[in-house]
Amino acid sequence: MGWLFGDRRGPSWRDQTLASISPPPMPLLGIFIIVFLLLALSSYLDYRVRMYRTMISLRLFLLLLPVILFILALNISIYGRLIRVPKPDHDAIHRAGTSPWGVAALVVLLLFLVSYQSSFQSRWFRPLWQSY
Repeated sequence: MGWLFGDRRGPSWRDQTLASISPPPMPLLGIFIIVFLLLALSSYLDYRVRMYRTMISLRLFLLLLPVILFILALNISIYGRLIRVPKPDHDAIHRAGTSPWGVAALVVLLLFLVSYQSSFQSRWFRPLWQSY
């Protein structure tokens, strides 16, 4: 049965491969360490900016959360459920449209907000976007 398993006459190929491996030169290791540190530093700075923006978004969400909850509670108390699904009406085709005064008021409001956009942003969001 020696032909099936073979006789081991010398070191195996695995032992020879592991014995022939040498560590990389020190300058190459130094370059890898420097590159790794620079990449870690840049990702850390990006992480800080993302965390800062996330905190700003969270503060803004927490500022608007009571208003959202109030609107949801009002909607549930009026309609009995979260979303009002209108029932189809047979004469809805003939009565389609909205009040022209409501559309005009919405257009005036949008024009006003667009014209004073920078003023609103500087007053409302200045404390949020200050540099740290």
